[in-house]
Amino acid sequence: MLVVLSLTIIGMMAMTLSSVAADRLPSWNGGATKRAIVDFINNVTEEGSPGFVPPSERIAVFDNDGTLWSEAPLPFQAAFAFDEVKRRVPTEPALAADPMVKAMLAGDIGKLLEGKHHDGLMKILALTHAGMTTEEFDRRVNQWAESASHPRFKRPYLELTYQPMQELLDYLRAHQFECFIVSGGGADFMRVWSERVYEIPPQNVVGSTARVRYEMRDGKPVLVKTLDQLFVDDKEGKPVGIHQFIGRRPIACFGNSDGDQAMLEYTTIGNPHPSFGLIVHHTDAEREYAYDEKPPASGKLTTALDVAPRRGWTVVDMKKDWNEIWSNPDAASNADDPRGLFGKWLAEDIAGKGVLDRAQSTLEIEPDGAVGGSTSVNRYRGQATIDGNAISFGPLITTRRAGPPAMMEQESRFTEAFSRVTSFRIDESDLLYLTDGDGNDVLRLSRLED
Repeated sequence: MLVVLSLTIIGMMAMTLSSVAADRLPSWNGGATKRAIVDFINNVTEEGSPGFVPPSERIAVFDNDGTLWSEAPLPFQAAFAFDEVKRRVPTEPALAADPMVKAMLAGDIGKLLEGKHHDGLMKILALTHAGMTTEEFDRRVNQWAESASHPRFKRPYLELTYQPMQELLDYLRAHQFECFIVSGGGADFMRVWSERVYEIPPQNVVGSTARVRYEMRDGKPVLVKTLDQLFVDDKEGKPVGIHQFIGRRPIACFGNSDGDQAMLEYTTIGNPHPSFGLIVHHTDAEREYAYDEKPPASGKLTTALDVAPRRGWTVVDMKKDWNEIWSNPDAASNADDPRGLFGKWLAEDIAGKGVLDRAQSTLEIEPDGAVGGSTSVNRYRGQATIDGNAISFGPLITTRRAGPPAMMEQESRFTEAFSRVTSFRIDESDLLYLTDGDGNDVLRLSRLED
């Protein structure tokens, strides 16, 4: 009887300890995903466990955009770079003449996203960062972070981190893991704020880099950012960056896109230690965004999602597995839901010049502010910011087909009109009017029935 009682008490103690460990992840709903995380950490950190890994070899790597914080409607560093372009173009003609800058100013985000590594966007990042000293760059990033806010959530970008992932970082550190960011974003950009946002010091940030040049200015040594020798820490570049800058193979890897697949493979295939891979799948359009094959900008998830079951990677269903999204709960306030605005609309007039009968230009507005439709020749998508009867449209991503001149002319007028919109009204005939800052109607649309 005494032996049975002792075993019962030991079993209850083990269950209690397991519950305490699980409580370190309160924003994670109970289920297979949470159990997989807890079981892995217990296996590699409990002395005597067959999977025990010494603390010095407990390396965890995290993608940033879409894994630790949001990446929609654009990666936040792209938002910073776009604001930098707008600030500098009036006084820098050479910058304004660059084809990628022209595409950005015209709202041609599709052009910037072409290429294996979104080559146009990487060019914008390099152009807007080069020529500054590293200290000047740090100041610009800090100034931007203090003043800029997300177009949908109306919160500072640095507040839009995922609470479940913050808890996971803390949980890993409590078990003597060393955590690193390994991201396609710029290393210098992330190092400015990584410690205060994630408690990850700048030396633990691996990202895309370009050469810096040493100079003496006014008797003081400085480092100047350049466009030379660009290293893109994305896709196959991530394992390379891990080897070059960390020097030890991770045993845990966390990502959200096909850009993280190589890093997940490097962590989990043929690793001499037990290993763990996790993919954050964006499935919650109401609280954040829902996408995989067709992301708002970056973060495409197809091949990594397909191979995840075979590789044994855990896939987070954001809507099902997370009971809280944001580290700052106030960030969850979505754009207002004006009655009657959401749905599909057909353009009846563009700036008082009418429309072609045979060319339909349409607009669909979703409750999360996502917009899309047909320009008449091409498809487009983007993001609107809605506050009461105020509305503004961010850059539109369009396909790039050619069409008859008259239809292309209407397409140009239609897409250009969005850049001037500041408010809307819906009249008694259920017509939607999008107006500019002077109260002029730039678009009149009728409702399309589903």
